[in-house]
Amino acid sequence: MKIAIAGIGYVGLSNAVLLAQRHEVAAFDIDRDRIEKINNRISPLVDAELEDYLKNKTLDLTATDDWEAAFDGAEFVIVSTPTNYDSRQNYFDTSSVEDVIQKVIQLGSGATVVIKSTVPVGFVESVKEKYDFYNIMFSPEFLREGKALYDNLYPSRIIVGADLADETMKQRAEVFAGLLQEGAEKKDVPVLLTNATEAEAVKLFANTYLALRVSFFNELDTYAGVHGLDAKQIIEGVCLDPRI
Repeated sequence: MKIAIAGIGYVGLSNAVLLAQRHEVAAFDIDRDRIEKINNRISPLVDAELEDYLKNKTLDLTATDDWEAAFDGAEFVIVSTPTNYDSRQNYFDTSSVEDVIQKVIQLGSGATVVIKSTVPVGFVESVKEKYDFYNIMFSPEFLREGKALYDNLYPSRIIVGADLADETMKQRAEVFAGLLQEGAEKKDVPVLLTNATEAEAVKLFANTYLALRVSFFNELDTYAGVHGLDAKQIIEGVCLDPRI
C-alpha cells in the first residue's frame, strides 16, 4: 500500500524507512535540503541505523515538498511534525498537526490520519469534533534521538489508539499495528489497541516516569558529590535491584 509521512525528523524518517522496506512511502517536508539528502539516500540525521538502511537497503521511499503528491492515494498519513511545548503558556503548539489534518480533509482521499507527534491528552477527540473528521488515530512513539530506527526495528511495544467502538477504525488500527510489526526485526512485539485518549495518556505518563527517573539519578549524583561519595558505586548498588 501507499503510506504518507508528514514531517521527516527522527520520528518521521525512522517510520518512513521502517515502512518503505515493504510499502510505497512518500515523505512530505518543507526542508529542501533534507528532502534532497533522503532522495539521494543520505541520512540528514545522526543515526547509525538510518544511515545504514538508506545507503544499503532497498527502500520504496520518496521525499517531496508537494503535499498533494505525497498524500494522494495514501491509505495512511502519519503525522510526525514538531509540536513544541511552551512552558510559559503550558501549551503544545499543535498547529502543524492540524494543518496536515486539514490538508487530508481538503484532498478528500479517505486516508486515515495517524498522529505520532506529541499532543495533549484529549487532542484526537477535540480535533475530530472540531473538523467533523473521524479517520484519526494516535500511535505514541517511544524513540531515542540517534537510535530512532533501532527503536522501531526492536520496539518495546506497539500501541495504537483509535475509536474501538467503531469497527472500521478498530480494523484500521489493527492494520496499522501490523504494518509496524512486519517492518520490525524483533518478533512477538507486544501490541496494545486502546482508545485514542488512553494512548495519549500512555505517552504522557511514560515520558513523565522517564523524566522522574532522570531527575532521581541526578539528585543521587548531586548528593554523592556534596558528601564526597562515589556516585558510580551507589548507582551500581541501587540498580542491582531488578525493580529499578
